[in-house]
Amino acid sequence: MLGGVLKLSKDVSIELDEDGFLKDPNKWNAEVATYIAREQFGIELEDIHLKVVRFFLEYYQKWGTLPMIRTVRTNLNLTSEKLDELFKRKNSTARGVICKISGLPKLLCMAAGC
Repeated sequence: MLGGVLKLSKDVSIELDEDGFLKDPNKWNAEVATYIAREQFGIELEDIHLKVVRFFLEYYQKWGTLPMIRTVRTNLNLTSEKLDELFKRKNSTARGVICKISGLPKLLCMAAGC
């Protein structure tokens, strides 16, 4: 199910739009990220995934946009190939998938290739 209200646990409910994007970015937390990653992309989040996602969130909060992949590679000491291995799925770019898992705005994520 991509759209609608989902109860992730006793205390956590989220609302996704028809494309599976988080409607209220303020509802984002690691549990939400885990759900989106698993259900929409088949990704089981590990520490390295969360490190990248948190970097995206912090960058977005500071600059109001997404980091370029080069910025991610430099700051987190990861190769483009490793980022693709961790996040790229079907027609979605690694950057777009990270954006969506991070609960960032839909238009920003779509522009990034999700």
